Amino acid sequence: MEVNILVIDDEESIRFSFDRFLAAEGHKVITAKGYAEALARMDETEFTLILADIFLQDGCGIDILQEVIRRELKTRVIMMTAYPSRQTAQDSFRMHAAAYLVKPLKQKGLIDSVNKTLEQ
Repeated sequence: MEVNILVIDDEESIRFSFDRFLAAEGHKVITAKGYAEALARMDETEFTLILADIFLQDGCGIDILQEVIRRELKTRVIMMTAYPSRQTAQDSFRMHAAAYLVKPLKQKGLIDSVNKTLEQ
């Protein structure tokens, strides 16, 4: 089964690294630098998994979760942030995020979280 993963982060270095790490695991990775670009990618492709940064320059990653729910997608979503808070964690899990990861992420931690989420 081919796994399409969307990585949404406004930091180019994170998009590049996650793309490399996940592609090396055999996944097809598409990246977006913000909310608007992510919505456009979601219009073009069906994703198995979305990795979304919570704080984006043009929106909020939690809005991506809301969009997945609104579109009734079977896509799993992992939320990421360098600025964790109880509120964003609660909001993420209330909307059924598969995981809430705190950056910076090491390659092994990212791969382990992705694999665990894909097995669910």
